[in-house]
Amino acid sequence: MRALGPVAVSVSALCWSAIASAQGASLVLPSGVEAEFHDTVWDEDLSAIRLRYVVPQLLEPDALYHGDALRVFEDMQWLCETQVPALFPDEVDAQEEGWNVVVISLMSRPIEFGTRDADTLQLFEWFTLTMDGCELELDEYHE
Repeated sequence: MRALGPVAVSVSALCWSAIASAQGASLVLPSGVEAEFHDTVWDEDLSAIRLRYVVPQLLEPDALYHGDALRVFEDMQWLCETQVPALFPDEVDAQEEGWNVVVISLMSRPIEFGTRDADTLQLFEWFTLTMDGCELELDEYHE
């Protein structure tokens, strides 16, 4: 396991308290879909920040996302670009602290991280943090 620097550890502690107070907060995404913040998972092994949201509309047949993968992707990218900066104080750069990847997850109902549930639809996308924001993580899984 990779060890994070002291600033990252203290930032993580500050972020946990800020995120905990935001739990249950709803966001209206660019598509018009409403997402409720669920939790943040700091995955040190992958240098990844996982932001998880509940979107009950995912299972509705007439939902805005129905059959529109680009709309889902655009909402996920918007979440990455608007929510990740709020995790860190202005003077702290996520990349300099060792966080290189952001995973945005949308789920039809809240479930514990790492849990499989046949009744819950989960969508996720990996983004790389760059100077320009969040870019699609392209690897052998996306080719």
